[in-house]
Parts: sequence; structure tokens; C-alpha cells
Amino acid sequence: MRKRHDLCILFIGLLFASCSGGTPTPAGESAGASSANSNASLNKSDYPVFPDADAGADPSVPPEQGGKGFTGEGWETNKDFDLIGDPRAVKGGLIRDYMLDFPGTFRMAGPEWNTSTNYMIASLVYEQLLTYHPTSLAYMPVLATHWQILPDKLTFRFRIDPNAKFSDGMPVTSEDVVASWKFYTDKKLQDAFFNAQFAKIEQPVAESKYIVRMKAKDLGWMNFDIAATMRIFPAHVLKTFDGAAYLKDYNFKLMPGTGPYILNESDIQKGKSVALHRRKDYWAAKYRANIGQYNFDEMRSVVVRDQNLAFEMFKKGELDYFIVNRSKMWVDELNFDKFQQGVLLKRKVFNNYPAAVQYMAFNTRRPPWSDIRVRQAFALLFNREQFIEKLFYKEYLPTNSFFPGTEYENPDNPKNLYNPEEALRLLADAGWKTRDSQGRLTKNGQPLQVDLIYVDKGQETYLTVYQDDLRKVGIGLNLRLVTPEASWKMKMQRQFDFSVGGWGVGNIFPIPKPEYHSSMADIQNTNNITGFKDKRVDELTEQYEVTFDVEKRKAMLREIDSILTHQQHYVLQWYAPATRIAYWNRFGFPAGTFSRLGDYEGSLAPGLFQLWWFDPVKEEKLGQAMRDPAVKLEIPPVEDRYWQEYAKKESH
Repeated sequence: MRKRHDLCILFIGLLFASCSGGTPTPAGESAGASSANSNASLNKSDYPVFPDADAGADPSVPPEQGGKGFTGEGWETNKDFDLIGDPRAVKGGLIRDYMLDFPGTFRMAGPEWNTSTNYMIASLVYEQLLTYHPTSLAYMPVLATHWQILPDKLTFRFRIDPNAKFSDGMPVTSEDVVASWKFYTDKKLQDAFFNAQFAKIEQPVAESKYIVRMKAKDLGWMNFDIAATMRIFPAHVLKTFDGAAYLKDYNFKLMPGTGPYILNESDIQKGKSVALHRRKDYWAAKYRANIGQYNFDEMRSVVVRDQNLAFEMFKKGELDYFIVNRSKMWVDELNFDKFQQGVLLKRKVFNNYPAAVQYMAFNTRRPPWSDIRVRQAFALLFNREQFIEKLFYKEYLPTNSFFPGTEYENPDNPKNLYNPEEALRLLADAGWKTRDSQGRLTKNGQPLQVDLIYVDKGQETYLTVYQDDLRKVGIGLNLRLVTPEASWKMKMQRQFDFSVGGWGVGNIFPIPKPEYHSSMADIQNTNNITGFKDKRVDELTEQYEVTFDVEKRKAMLREIDSILTHQQHYVLQWYAPATRIAYWNRFGFPAGTFSRLGDYEGSLAPGLFQLWWFDPVKEEKLGQAMRDPAVKLEIPPVEDRYWQEYAKKESH
């Protein structure tokens, strides 16, 4: 399921040239390393995958049932993966950032849960049975040490790590997996995505305290992944409520998790801020997978409803980093004295994080958007090429796909180049050909006038130009600035006409059915916000889930992409080929800045929150430079193409 990202927001296609090969050394010259831990070994073999294995096992559970002494014979595991974080990282400190609006909920499921903030919280507070290594995409142990796929390809077994514990001290057992499945499939939870996904799996069976069995109802290549990556919640808490009570009582509180961070109710200041704290008792802190990760003691995000104000706070040192999603700011406003001195730095990170899909979406349940000719006309009147060149300093690429820049993009998709003459012809064919005394296009005596909702004043840079271009051909466009929370609710409840927005990453591999299947078009709280329905897409999305051949799945996605773009439910905008970030020169981080598939939030794979740390040596130098403007700090290259270079080497 894709997540909301209101500022510049795919679920995804991988850009990897290959999924084989080892991970490079996790720290490079560009990152620098603190002298406090500069002698830490970079050899992965010095960090056990399962330190103190089975130390927390219940002595009453025999080895053959997953207890202490379990050998793993006949099971799969992964003990050969490379380090992800930098062992030289230093723990400690408070990292400060901002959000434009306070989330409407911190629930981990249910209506409106899938915001970028909640994805970030989920990745830090809760864990899955297995996860992917961010470089190789091989499965890695998390809550499960071992797994099996039985010959029928329907039945999966997992062995729970006896050391795993929730933040309230309770051990993780098979019963937690069973209870989590029941939670996700509870109709009262009102979560169409989770209901549909986990309904593909029969109710799990706890074979023992540490071994759980799951069986898919039908063959499908995603079934094992659905089972393996289910976030696990505590059964001893889940038994106290059903889905309806969860929606009522857990709007701004979280169940205990097993992850490295905790979010307490006292750390939620509604409408103002939210803070996560690193657990000092995190059960897997010494596991190889987590070495050099999760370094900040506290992560605090405050509400700042204006990006310009947030930028000023960043320059004053009240925020530690700033994601730059405005080209003008990146090109023109990051060259003042603090950047020249090296006190502030800017970095453009090129990795394999999938491109965002930014859009203006039509609610096709309402006229005039029910007419494809009107939708196409509005796309042809959106002068993307001019915006990219004149307003955005050529920092973006035009989006012509729902999988932009990936192997799933169909090269034959319509490009929708600016063409007002063709747009007017299409509108005339649709009946919008007469004009009133004000020169407005009319049909049945009614002028063509629409409302467009958006969430960021910075978007007015191009929206006002679009508004003027529409006015010139006789179309009225009312621009309505609303809060991100209001925009999200309007889209989830289908109470909009025309809306700016975007989709961010939610899954390692594309899952098109929850997004575009007809069954999701007329119910609330799904990502099918436009009301998209197409019989061929229904067929393809259903075939896709049961097709094990990778090349056939790619072909299906390209055909889906072609149909989606030709149906013109979205005016596709542009995407950035890299993440642009400005930050105070106090951080250390591994080579590549983020992981190969990570964004700054780390919602899909490790990013800033997981991999960065405050470097004491840099902190000291920064203090000197702040006291003495004559002190110049080292300024690393702006562009980080580490992962692109790595992919080239890997392909050879």
C-alpha cells in the first residue's frame, strides 16, 4: 500500500541492475568517522548475527519446538549478510525536524493511518518476522531466526527468536503472530488494504511457543512476503479490544512494540510535536543487522505550518536538517556565508529509492471528470516542460508513468505535451464549446469552473501559472489551500473534485491491486481515490498476484501502466532524480548517505534516522567555526552518486 506524502509524494519498481553481490564497506571518506569509535572493526564477522543465542528461551520448550538448542536443520536463515550501519557510529543526542501539520492519527492500521509520519514511526517502533537487506534484497532475520517454505508453496513456518521482547518486557511468542493476524483481518478495523492482504493467509497456527505456521489460501508469489513482513503486535494487549475499540481508543497512543524506539503518550503534544526515544533495553541492539543503526537518543518533530518559516528555523540552528523540495531554494538560497564556511552543508543523494509520483487527481465519480476528454484536455493545458525549465531550474524530470524511472515504466505512455489547441478541440467534442459574456467555456449554460485543493503555498509558484493558462482558454480554476490533514480526509472520503498530492513508497515490490482494482473504487479509505475502474486492469492485477515468472510480471505492470496513463485519471507532474538535503555539519553517516533503497525517513529501508549520528569531532569543529567566522570547515562534494557507481560495478 502506498503512503501519503503531501509535499512531493510510488510504491515501487527497483532500479537495481542486480540483486546479487555483497555490500561495500559501510563507511566511506565522504562520511567521516568519529574518533570516539574510530577503531571499531568494519569486519562483519566480528558482529554475530545472533549474539547470546537463545539466552532468553523458556527452558520448558524443547529444541525441536524452537527452544534453546534449536539447530535450524531443515530450515532457512541468513547469516552471511553485510553490515548496514557504520560500527563507528556514536549513540546519543536529540535530532530535530518539523512537519507541516499534525497527523490525524497515530494508529498503525485503520482509516487514514498510512501517512509518511506513521510509516516512519512503524519502522522504528515495530518489527516484522523478516526484512530485506537494503543492498542485496535477500531476506534477513528480525523477530524470526529461521523460516521454511514447504513444497506446496502454500505453507510457511517461522521460528521466533526466544530473545525477542516487547518494550513492556513481555516476550514475543507465536501467539503474538496469531493475534496480529486476527487484528489485521478484523472487519471492524475498517482497513480494506490489510483486510484484503492478510485474508489471503489462513489464521496462523501456534505449533509451539516459538514456532508458528501460516498457510496461504491460494498460490501467489506475494504470500510468503505478506506473512514474513507482517508487523507484530502484543497478544496480551490485543486481547483487550476489537477493531472498533482500537479505532476509538488508540488514535494517539501506541501498543508496545519490539523495535529500537518507543513512542509514549507523554511525548505526543497534539497539534504541536511528537518525540520518539531510543530504547536502552532494545533486545536486538547487538545483533549484526543493527550495528551502527538507531543512534539518536531522541527524535523530535515539531509542527511548522510554513516551509519558509521552517527554513529560517533551520538556518538559526533550531532544526538539524532540512529536506529541500523547492528548486529555487536549492539553487539560489543555499549559498550564503554559513554554507561557504562549511557550517551548513548541502547534499544531493542519488540512490535507488523509487521516484515519487506527484499528481493532480480527478475525482471521476463527479462531472466533468467522468469524461476522459475533459481529463485529457486539462493534462494538455498543464505546461510541465515550461515549469521544469523556467521555474524548477531543470532539477526535475517529467513523470509519464506510475512507475517512473524503473523497469516497469511503459515507454509508449502518452507524454501529454502542452497543446492548448488540441485541448480546446477535446473540450468542444465533450460539449464545452460555447462561451458566455465573460468568455468562459460553457455547457448547458454552466461555465467550466473547478476547485483545486493543495496543501503547500510553495505550490502556488506553478499553480497560479496553470490557473492563468486555463483562464486564457475560458476555464476557471479556484485554488483552495487546505491543511495536509484536511486534504487527506477529503481524498479518503472522496469529497474533492481536483486535488494536488502524491504517493510515496509503501512496499519493496509493486502491489497494484489495492490501488487500481475496481473493488477499491467506491469504498472509503483506499488509495483508489479517483474511482478508477477497468476490466483489463482487474484481470491483470489478479493474474499478477499468482504469476511466479518475474518477466511476465514486469510485462503485466507495463500493460497496467499503459492503461493507467491512457485513462488520464491523474495529471502527472514531475519527479526528482535525487533527494536534496541541507544539514548542519555535525553528522556522521555511512558512504552513500542513506542505504541503497532508503529515503531520509527510512520508511522502506534505512535512511537518516537509522544511519546518521552526531559526530563529537565534527561537533567540536562546528562550535569553533560558529565562534570564529574565519574558521573554514571541510566541504564535501554536493552530489553523492555512491550507489549509482556501486550499481555499475555490480553490473560488471
